[in-house]
Amino acid sequence: MMYLGNLPMRVGAFHPLGTNDIVLNRRLLGSTKSQKQKANVFAILVHEYLHSLGFTDERRVRKLTYKVCQDNFGKNHPTVEAVLTGPWASLSEEDFDVLEPELDLELVRDFERIDSAYII
Repeated sequence: MMYLGNLPMRVGAFHPLGTNDIVLNRRLLGSTKSQKQKANVFAILVHEYLHSLGFTDERRVRKLTYKVCQDNFGKNHPTVEAVLTGPWASLSEEDFDVLEPELDLELVRDFERIDSAYII
């Protein structure tokens, strides 16, 4: 399950252990609409998906995220750069000052369709 939420800017997303949920920072999605944004979102989702598979050590997950992206896209791809820099490199200091009053979770419908052929 994928949710959008009003998270602090220093948090890209999180996976509550023991669930199949990923909560993505809505504010990061709204910061830009570009190829770089897509690369950032993909890198964040790979990272959180690895957590959902049971990898809890943050260093190991970062290394695995880098390896997955580099092996599949090549070392010069924007997604690999996103793994290294994250979406925070292009934000201003003011972006970090604003805090939303509540999480306000919103379910992303049809994020993972059950009729997909890759699910066994």
